[in-house]
Amino acid sequence: MFGFFKSHHPLRHAKSFKYAFQGIFHALMNEPNFRLQIVIVSISILLGFHFKITNTEWGLLVLSMGILLMAEVLNTVVENTVDFFVQGFDEGAKVVKDLSAGFVLITAITTLIILILIFYPYFSILFPV
Repeated sequence: MFGFFKSHHPLRHAKSFKYAFQGIFHALMNEPNFRLQIVIVSISILLGFHFKITNTEWGLLVLSMGILLMAEVLNTVVENTVDFFVQGFDEGAKVVKDLSAGFVLITAITTLIILILIFYPYFSILFPV
């Protein structure tokens, strides 16, 4: 019974947050695509505040941006894991890495579509054609 409390000690949870933030910081410092996506997220948030988007639009924006960043981190995990275990060129490793990159691409395209759906009406008012 006391083992349960030891494994759920608040200090242990605090350390897990520390490690999670170290992982995010690592991605920020070492992954150019992650940095670019952070810029896109930041611009989207600023545009959201500027245009006073609705709560539903905020929900879609936060969800899509969060999934995009998660996909990029997962892609990094997959690539680093494959590189750790597979030395040199291997066709199977290439397929796994390509699938992981494809996952990020699909997520990025989906996020782009959501951004267009959210912000196009606001920009069309500012810049009528």
